[in-house]
Amino acid sequence: MNYRKYALIKNELSTVFHFISIGHKGNFRKVVVYSPTTNPNVYNLGFGDLKYDSLKKKYIIDDQIINDNGDIRMILATVVKTAYEFTSINPHVTIFFRGSDIRRTNTYKRAIMLNQEELSETFDIFGARMIDNNKIIDEPFDYKKDYDGFLIKRK
Repeated sequence: MNYRKYALIKNELSTVFHFISIGHKGNFRKVVVYSPTTNPNVYNLGFGDLKYDSLKKKYIIDDQIINDNGDIRMILATVVKTAYEFTSINPHVTIFFRGSDIRRTNTYKRAIMLNQEELSETFDIFGARMIDNNKIIDEPFDYKKDYDGFLIKRK
């Protein structure tokens, strides 16, 4: 995506990425995590603010928070950068992602639509619909349709 991106810190396997959102409301620690699903060829992309849960005494990803920091394009471009890095090491893996609510899923849909030509040079992009027992049905991405999530796979 042709937007500025934040600098990333990642683990050795390129499955966990950290960056700082810098905007008019302050600095926020963000994290992107790629985790395996029950299907060994599909990984889930988790994304949100890194928060310390004092009850559980561990760090968690808060995907519900709204920072409204004025840098959404830069944040999304940074998350996409992690997908490029993760799939360069794991080209056989399909990434599944969706928003924590309908509004966020629609934000991702719009970002795909606006950058589809560029993204399609590297990735096959699919819309995903959830059916019984959380089974996913995928179809080629069509910006006119609503989806429960999205799948991308390196070509």
